[in-house]
Amino acid sequence: MSVSAISSSSGAATSSSNVSSQIAKLQGQLKELTQKLKDTANSDMEAKLKVQTTKMLQAQIVAVQAQIQALQQQQSQQKSSAGDAKPAQAAEAAAGRPSYSALGGQVDTYA
Repeated sequence: MSVSAISSSSGAATSSSNVSSQIAKLQGQLKELTQKLKDTANSDMEAKLKVQTTKMLQAQIVAVQAQIQALQQQQSQQKSSAGDAKPAQAAEAAAGRPSYSALGGQVDTYA
């Protein structure tokens, strides 16, 4: 039993639909692991083996939950950064200024 690692490069932006599909896959894994944990609890295997299997499955569940949480945070940050950039660019375009940076657009220069 192994948990497949899903990673994204920090330099490249991951599309929202890609993140959503990764979350869906991880949620499927989470359901499978939860079912295996229930099956293990109800099995008649040796007590020591049952404890080891239960601990392993619980650790895998925690890892998958952490991956889901990280992807959800990434998705949230992508949505908020995309939402923040559009109004700033629209305001700069309306003022006739090029879109260089949020701080540069707030400085008036006189010659």
